[in-house]
Amino acid sequence: MSEISNYASASALECAALSGGTAVKANKSGRQGCLFEEDFLRRTLGPVANTPDVALTELVANAWDAGASTVEITIPDEIDQLLTIEDDGTGMTSSDFRTKWMTLGYDRVRQQGKWAEFPKERAGWKRPAYGRNGIGRHGMLCFASEYEVETKRDGVLSFFTISTAAGDEPFELLKEQSKRARGHGTKLLTKVTRNLPSPDRVRHVLAARFLHDPEFKVKVNGRFIPLAEHAGLINREDLTFFNGCKAEAFFVDSTKAARTTQYQGVAFWVGGRLVGDPAWAVGNHLFLDGRTRIAKRYTVVIKSDDLFDEVMPDWTGFQKSPKVEDLLDSVARYVQSVFQKLSEERIQDTTESVLREHRSELRNLHSLAKVEIQEFVSAVTQAQPTIQQDTLSSAVRAIINLEKSRSGTALLEKLSKLSEKDVEGLDRLLSEWTVRDALTVLDEIDRRLIVVEAISKLSGDTHL
Repeated sequence: MSEISNYASASALECAALSGGTAVKANKSGRQGCLFEEDFLRRTLGPVANTPDVALTELVANAWDAGASTVEITIPDEIDQLLTIEDDGTGMTSSDFRTKWMTLGYDRVRQQGKWAEFPKERAGWKRPAYGRNGIGRHGMLCFASEYEVETKRDGVLSFFTISTAAGDEPFELLKEQSKRARGHGTKLLTKVTRNLPSPDRVRHVLAARFLHDPEFKVKVNGRFIPLAEHAGLINREDLTFFNGCKAEAFFVDSTKAARTTQYQGVAFWVGGRLVGDPAWAVGNHLFLDGRTRIAKRYTVVIKSDDLFDEVMPDWTGFQKSPKVEDLLDSVARYVQSVFQKLSEERIQDTTESVLREHRSELRNLHSLAKVEIQEFVSAVTQAQPTIQQDTLSSAVRAIINLEKSRSGTALLEKLSKLSEKDVEGLDRLLSEWTVRDALTVLDEIDRRLIVVEAISKLSGDTHL
């Protein structure tokens, strides 16, 4: 396959590294090519070809980039049964498939731009593409070493069979057919031989990854998770704004099921369609500091059917109006109230954990010192509710040491460990010197020793 000849024509050393030490062979020109083990792609792709959640998320992201509105995943009950992923995106021609699918490391942004491609009936839609490194399409290898692709575009339905390979190529196109057909979209099929995923787990992960856009629905075995049933839903509340207009607010921990998500912030849905992109700031309204760690795990969804007249024609945002300003004020109050509640719970957990960690040291301090340290911890966590526990613990340890020093506890501990001769020597020293005098003399001795050492080094340098 010429599309991956850049891999086959790599140097001998590069090939050995890529294929796990596979032997190299000489071609007709005398240059050495490399061979690939059959499981080369699985080992190279990592989680994409070995972890079901990641594999299916990447494949759904491909459908997102293809402008799909619906993705249907069918997961079987047992091994050796059919797993399918079908979307209603733009699909691919035979030429598209050979260029995109069969090119390892295909750079989608460079070749197609940073925006998703949509079918003609969705020409007015706009969404940023997920694809970057060109490896997600191989997610089906997580479940079997061979899979099929059925894709429709421009009146043609094309069938392809892909398999991992050994020898000259890491994977190969086994079979290709085509026939006339209407519509558009892509369907992937394979008989599961390994890594059978859990439908419930996959459903929750995908709901978390793509929850911000109501125009993109992912069904697993015929069912998708409504926002109100999301595993990460923390709070739901009805908002009233501007002369009785209504909105539903959902505060969601979007990392509850999926460790990372593409979007966090406030997502506005009007009539079941996303307005603009989710963000923690809209115009002059800052709902939350998006740079904080805690902000990067939450998504707030605001649903309303009372804002159609305020949406810009291209749906990239809202027009300025008293109604929109009142909505944004209401959303800001809602976000702050829920965030404050979350912060209070976090503050309490952090405070209790840190004080429990230093319990034995605190027990030896006098009562006033204990009170002051508790007040310090409370003040810090109130000012910085997202502070990490280990950072706060280090600060508490420093305060405890200061309290020990101020009360003489640390000094008494050192004195208790001195031998009789050391105690006698210390007594004689303090009868003739003050502590300040002793420190001054020691500093002067240190300074002179440094000078002597420098002179010694210079006098021994033969180059001077």
